[in-house]
Amino acid sequence: MKKFFPAIILSLIFTVVLVSQMLINGQELSASRTEKNKERFTVYETQFSKLTKKTTKGELINLKSLKEPIVIVNFWASWCRPCISEFKTLNKLIKKFKNKVFVLGINNDTEEALKSIKKVEQEYKLAFNSISDIEGSFAASFNVTKLPSSVIYHKGKVIKFVDEEFDFMSKKFISLISDKINSSK
Repeated sequence: MKKFFPAIILSLIFTVVLVSQMLINGQELSASRTEKNKERFTVYETQFSKLTKKTTKGELINLKSLKEPIVIVNFWASWCRPCISEFKTLNKLIKKFKNKVFVLGINNDTEEALKSIKKVEQEYKLAFNSISDIEGSFAASFNVTKLPSSVIYHKGKVIKFVDEEFDFMSKKFISLISDKINSSK
């Protein structure tokens, strides 16, 4: 036992140091992630106040003048299977919260964009309008690097950002939206 004692003590010290480093670094990562989110959200809120554009149907959209308390800006492309997949729950959300949720699609197709948008709008009976972002300028101004991505606003303030396929009808999300809508009354 005596000859293993130094090895046991050394192992214990190593374990304590390792665990403490993980805790300290984990806190730094969490703090830096929070700062990055704050920066990202500030960019999104700035873009919200600036975004005025005609949709593919010719309707002029100005996000800051919308009456709906919840606005979702959804970045998508016709070739993006996860984008297409989330349209079902996005349409259901719009129907559930009629006149409370406004969705603006920002399409990122580069080839025959208008034709692709029209085809998807008809095929999936999209309940929202889209704008074409052929040059990628909207995606760049929102720092969007993955599709699908969605920025969810309540009265112009970001309440959620997702950059993967998302279930807009999940209980947790419906609860968040309901709470925000009810707080707007």
